[in-house]
Amino acid sequence: MIKIKTPATSANLSVGFDTIGIAFNKYNIFSFKENDKYIVKGFRKAFSVDSNLVLESYLKFSKNNLTEENIKKVEITLEENNIPVSRGLGSSASCILAGVFAANEINKLNKTFRECVDFASDLEGHGDNIYACAYGFLNASLKDNGNYIHKLYEVSENLNFHLLIPSQEGQTKQLRNILPKKLDYSDAVFNLSRVIFVPDAFKNGDFKILKIILKDQLHEKYRYPFIPMHQEIKKLSNRDDLIVCISGSGPSVLIISEKTNIDIPKQLQEIYKLVKVNVSKGTQIEVIE
Repeated sequence: MIKIKTPATSANLSVGFDTIGIAFNKYNIFSFKENDKYIVKGFRKAFSVDSNLVLESYLKFSKNNLTEENIKKVEITLEENNIPVSRGLGSSASCILAGVFAANEINKLNKTFRECVDFASDLEGHGDNIYACAYGFLNASLKDNGNYIHKLYEVSENLNFHLLIPSQEGQTKQLRNILPKKLDYSDAVFNLSRVIFVPDAFKNGDFKILKIILKDQLHEKYRYPFIPMHQEIKKLSNRDDLIVCISGSGPSVLIISEKTNIDIPKQLQEIYKLVKVNVSKGTQIEVIE
C-alpha cells in the first residue's frame, strides 16, 4: 500500500501571478493498493472511476511509461479530504500529484521525484501550484523550452497566515477566463518592480515590505468582482495590520499578518470560514509493506 499526503496551496501569489505559490498544512491523504480492477472510495459521486482526477493522472503517467497491459490496477481511497474543491486552494494539484507519485511507486517506474513533478506540472498546467504542492514552502517556477526551473524559499515564522474559505464552490472556469488577453506596460512594470523583492521579504518576515509589494495589477482586479463580498474583502486589505491576496484564482482569500489571531467582520464570518494555517514542507509519500 502507498499513502500520499499532499498540501493545499495558494498559487498566483499576488504579484507572482503564474510564477509563485506557497503550501499550507491542510492536507488530502490518499491510499493506493493493487487490485484486480480500478476502484475509488471516499470521493464524492461526481468523482467516480470515469471522472476521477487522481485515477486519470495515475493512468496517464503509467501509460507514458508502460504498455496498458503492464499497468497495475489500483484501489484508490481518499482517506482525508481537507482541501475543498473549486476554492483556489490547489485541490487539482493535490490529486494530480498523488496519482503521478502512486503510478511511479506501484508500477516501479523508477522515475525521480523531480521527473514526477515535471510530468504533473504538464498535466495540471500551472507550475506554481504543482511545485508548491510537491516541495512546500514558498516556491517560484517557470518553464523554458519544455524544461521547468524552480526555486524554493524559506518563510519566516514571524509571519502568520489565515485562509478565508467560502462555503460555496467558486466559478473556477470563469475566474480563469475573465483575464484580459492584453495588458498595459504600466501594469506589467508595476508587478515586475515588486516581485523581485518577494522571496527576501518572506524569508526575513518583513511585513512592512510585504505590505508594500503584495499589490497586484495583473489578475486580482479582474477577479475580485467574482469573490463573495469582495467589497468587504477589499476593506480588509486597507487595514495596516493585514495583507490580503486572492488564493489561486479564487474564491478563497489568503491573509498575512504579524499577529497569531486576527478578527474579521461578522458579515464575512457568515460566508467564510477563517482557518489558521502554517507553511507546509510539501508532499509526503509513505510505502507500507
